[in-house]
Amino acid sequence: MMTCKLNFLTRVAITLLMISSAAADEKQREEFFEQHVRPLLLERCIECHGPQKQEGDVRLDRRDDVLKGIISDTPLVDPADLQASRLLQVIQHAEDDIQMPPSSKLSDQQIAVLQQWVADGAVWPQHADLEADAKRRAERWRDHWAFQPAVMPDLSEVVEGTNPVEYFIQRKLRQKNLQPSDPADIRTVVRRFSFAIVGLPPALTDYEDATAAEAAGRRSEWLAEYADRLLASDQFGPRWGRYWLDVARYADTKGYVFQEDREYPDAWKYREWVIRALNADMPYDEFLKRQLVADQMTGADDPSQLAAMGYLTLGRRFLNNKHDIIDDRIDVTIRGMMGLTAACARCHDHKFDPIPTADYYSLYGIFDSSDEPKNEPSTLRLVDRDKPVEPVVFVRGQPGNRGERVARRFLTALSGSDAPAFQKGSGRLELAESISSDENPLTARVAVNRIWMHLFGRGLVDSPSDFGVRTDPPSHPELLDYLAVSFVQNQWSTKSIIRQIVLSSTFQQSSDQRMDAQPDDPENRLLSRMNRRRLDFEALRDALLFVSGELDATVGGPSIDITKADAPGRRTVYARIDRQNLPGVFRTFDLANPDAHAPQRFETTVPQQALFQWNNEFAMSTAQAVARRTADGSTDLHQRIGRLFLTVLQRPATEAETQAAAEFINWFETEQTAASARSGWSYGYGTLDEAAAVVKHFSRFEHFRKGNWQGGREFPDAALRYLMLNRSGGHTGENIERCAVRRWQTDVACTIAVTSQLGHASEQGDGVRGRLVLSSGKIIADAVIHNSTASMDVSEVALKPGEWVDFVTDCRTSSSFDSFTWKIQLTQSVSGNVLQSWNSESDFGREQSQPLLDAWSQLAQTLLLTNEFAFID
Repeated sequence: MMTCKLNFLTRVAITLLMISSAAADEKQREEFFEQHVRPLLLERCIECHGPQKQEGDVRLDRRDDVLKGIISDTPLVDPADLQASRLLQVIQHAEDDIQMPPSSKLSDQQIAVLQQWVADGAVWPQHADLEADAKRRAERWRDHWAFQPAVMPDLSEVVEGTNPVEYFIQRKLRQKNLQPSDPADIRTVVRRFSFAIVGLPPALTDYEDATAAEAAGRRSEWLAEYADRLLASDQFGPRWGRYWLDVARYADTKGYVFQEDREYPDAWKYREWVIRALNADMPYDEFLKRQLVADQMTGADDPSQLAAMGYLTLGRRFLNNKHDIIDDRIDVTIRGMMGLTAACARCHDHKFDPIPTADYYSLYGIFDSSDEPKNEPSTLRLVDRDKPVEPVVFVRGQPGNRGERVARRFLTALSGSDAPAFQKGSGRLELAESISSDENPLTARVAVNRIWMHLFGRGLVDSPSDFGVRTDPPSHPELLDYLAVSFVQNQWSTKSIIRQIVLSSTFQQSSDQRMDAQPDDPENRLLSRMNRRRLDFEALRDALLFVSGELDATVGGPSIDITKADAPGRRTVYARIDRQNLPGVFRTFDLANPDAHAPQRFETTVPQQALFQWNNEFAMSTAQAVARRTADGSTDLHQRIGRLFLTVLQRPATEAETQAAAEFINWFETEQTAASARSGWSYGYGTLDEAAAVVKHFSRFEHFRKGNWQGGREFPDAALRYLMLNRSGGHTGENIERCAVRRWQTDVACTIAVTSQLGHASEQGDGVRGRLVLSSGKIIADAVIHNSTASMDVSEVALKPGEWVDFVTDCRTSSSFDSFTWKIQLTQSVSGNVLQSWNSESDFGREQSQPLLDAWSQLAQTLLLTNEFAFID
């Protein structure tokens, strides 16, 4: 390490020596300034200390300001005393001083350059006009590709009948002497189409029809028809709607708001509007406008149309800090719809993009002139104030430091500095029209780039919500412009762009690795093959519901808590999103953070994902449902294995797979079942169906607090009230639909004997009723008690693996004074020998029993865990 340090210092010393030699006379010093100092100041300093911005009232772009500048009685540069030069002090990044540049320290060689320059007299040639250079740099945005009008590229070389998408892709490949990959097999393409367009696995008949069409020479025609059918499906909106909800930072709650109600009770109506608008292929320009100004468009008295404005009103509340709420609305509007980071200009002119602070406060004035009325017809809408706000710049973003007055207007870079101020009310309508204008070079490009990203996993532009000047050019600029212009020419039809892309040979090519393409295209930016993609959380969960036969494909409706064990089988887009307490499963599977606009999702691979699919109750119940669905009453082992593979992986099992699966089933049923004694207690609540003699909708309690299993963190719970179980007994729910249930389940074939005593101690109320209920559909003991006790014993009951007995307590007619005790002793025997004794008091704790799955459910779960299920290809 010492050698390396000495070598580095030696190199710096040599550099300084060379620099010193080069600065021997005035001419050489001027050349030194031009070659070393000038580029360094322009690159690292001028953005904060130049014509656009003067941080700390310091300018480093003008000769006199630098050579004669005084900061707190200290000269900016002092050739006679290097240590007293303020410029040289701050670039050292001392812990007890200002550190410049604040983003990162200059390199040792760059520091040496400035030290040598000051030591040699801080020569600054009269002709060196850094201010003009900085202004030219600030105007470079005008040449940036994203600010140029989108123009239809030359298509004269496109062979008739060729999809222009593949033409532009293949032309780039030819420049690298690469060829596209062969087409993927028809079954892969069918699966790819279905997940891309509706986010669900195909029907088995789709594979059969596609295979037959290919055999008949109709592959292309059939795929076109299939794409049209999927695009017309009402399941299109739920899939593509979720993508937009990420952009819109959708949530059902406000975040932390102290004592205020955290809920947005009508949030789901915005989601409903998005899904239905996409299903109807609402023109994208109208789609954007309605989310900003539905209160001033056709349907302004229709709550279902006004719900579109949830785009603005469903953000975080920031403890009701108006300035932060408006900042959030500016960000979601400009970044979400046009791909520019306007919120960066809240405190100072944008460092890189042509968005001065004045533009930010012009937008601020628009949203500050819009109120959220509490009256009907919609809780999600905004309306214009009677008297619009005349905004001023908040200097350094501080509302108490008011600067110059600005007009409510659009971004000057896209409208011109002499464009008139907005005149119609708040200006929201004119803002919406400016954003969705055919002339806006950003909106259509941002939209089609996002569509491409969702289909290929990566956009033509890498940063889907930042098209600013520091953004790299598109991988295929002409293709991006072709899609953007086509989008507008096709009445802003989202479905038309998706259709054209998926019908291209580029989308349908194989995803197999290409070693020949690795040297020239290691990241597959040129798309010499299709990207292999993993299912996101929504598609994965929806696919699990689909193959289990439990998917409820109903479109629309309120949000549901999908983390509950008994959650209905709705598509995952309908999941309740709690902004403040986002469930861990959402974070585990990379759901977008709902606190702010999310351009794209991270994609991680972490152990918790596999653990969820192994151990989560939803995953296990799905495996059980798949096993039941594929049983079909048949005793033929190989046939059932075949049905299981066909249901989960949507293909026949190979001979080797069939043999391995059969060996596992036989082994489990003869050895593993008898050896595994993971029986145990579960604590929850459910509905006693007296006619069927079973407990339905059993839900495990989610919270263990102060020795109680209960419904919520607080007690009593807002929904379940006093319903709970503890070591000695518990308290009933308010009706027969919410019985207290202590469940004991076995994983082995056994007999059980039960000795128990149910007690109710209060003279008040009407007492409780207790019953022992078998999962097979039988009530084996029943007692009603009031200020009394009753023995509830059962001498011998046979249970199969996976069956259980429920100790059910209900309130009768009133839940008042319904605390109860129930002491239970259960003896489990196998083949006449006592296997284990269970006691409700000594066994009680914060752990709930998680029973093993049976052999068929475990086989189903194994298939559900495979990459073949979790990946599209």
